[in-house]
Amino acid sequence: MKDSKKWVIFPRLSYQNHEMIEKRNPEMGRELSSYARNSCEGNGSKAVFASGISYAYAKEYLKDMDGVKLCRVAVSYPFPEDFALKCLDGVEEAVCLEELSPFIEEELLEVVGKHGLDVKIKGKLSGDVKAAGENSADYAAKVLSAFLGRNDAREGIDISDMPSLPVRPPVLCAGCPHRASFYAVKKAMKGRKAYFCGDIGCYTLGNAMPLDMVDTCLCMGAGITMAQGFNHVDKDAVSFAFVGDSTFFASGMTGVVNAVYNEADMILCVLDNSTTAMTGHQPHPGTGRTMMGNVVDKVSIEKILEGIGVKKIITVDPLKLDEAVAAVKECAEISGVKAIIFKSPCIAITKPVGKLGVSDKCIGCKKCIKEIGCPALVANGKNVFIDKGLCTGCGLCTYICPVDAIGGDC
Repeated sequence: MKDSKKWVIFPRLSYQNHEMIEKRNPEMGRELSSYARNSCEGNGSKAVFASGISYAYAKEYLKDMDGVKLCRVAVSYPFPEDFALKCLDGVEEAVCLEELSPFIEEELLEVVGKHGLDVKIKGKLSGDVKAAGENSADYAAKVLSAFLGRNDAREGIDISDMPSLPVRPPVLCAGCPHRASFYAVKKAMKGRKAYFCGDIGCYTLGNAMPLDMVDTCLCMGAGITMAQGFNHVDKDAVSFAFVGDSTFFASGMTGVVNAVYNEADMILCVLDNSTTAMTGHQPHPGTGRTMMGNVVDKVSIEKILEGIGVKKIITVDPLKLDEAVAAVKECAEISGVKAIIFKSPCIAITKPVGKLGVSDKCIGCKKCIKEIGCPALVANGKNVFIDKGLCTGCGLCTYICPVDAIGGDC
């Protein structure tokens, strides 16, 4: 049923709704105080307030322990004030064991102040619980041991004699086209001052050595607007913005509009791998398939950029390195907003084209490893070999080897 007085928020209606919300929240809090999942176990002058997995850790530590209350806050907004008052009855000191924001702690401090209770509340704000990071059973035991004045915090399992785990830093997959895109820009900009503004996605890993091609990463779409800022601050440098095809559709287009409208001088690099790789390969408007599996018309990134007013748009396969480098150099000599669409599918949605190998011509310079850091390239003493289980045959390393030792017949 239509009701414009409810859904069209004019200033007068905003005021009325604000009043309604402020009246409703305490009522909801009172109703939530009787929610069955909220619980208060035990008794004593000390209380532990917890929620989620932290409650499970606290319950494990406090098992069969007297003289302390364990209070589980199952729903926290609007805060169940009546439930909290019941838990605080007879309590002199309470600690809040929670992750992320100190929400329960702040609410309890408000309740204590509002009702003039003589209860000391501890937690993140008081420095008794760490301000960031996940809790664990051992950490919860440490906090509760200190709170209760005990000396039985678990130290965990002794792993002093365990061998070190292999180093496994996050890295772009072997054959990932983003590696080729970054390398093409890096090679084209050698000797020139440039800023490389990244974004949220697999390609954030372009920050890692040896590529070192992501200077900033804030949030989805911010790479495009930050590149504009760098351009205004430093006119002598070339400003790049890297964005994936999925992020372009989600958060990138408005930044490009702003760049064109405000006459920015920057190069937009759309890393189009035809999927949303980082979060599970969900389809997006450029894939031609909906979440329900229906085949639909693809939305063209090129046509969107043309419609916005980007005058120079080049689409190139980054795995054809010479062409990709030439495209970057060409755009770097043009003023205004330029766009390079590096188009090559993610290795997770396409089949490998073959396997490469290293011949006896290898001189052990390891330039291939030092330049692109592909995990399929492995140092073997003096020389290099290619892990056949990882290689996709992308061929990027063949452009780099100074003696042509890498090929498909090795």
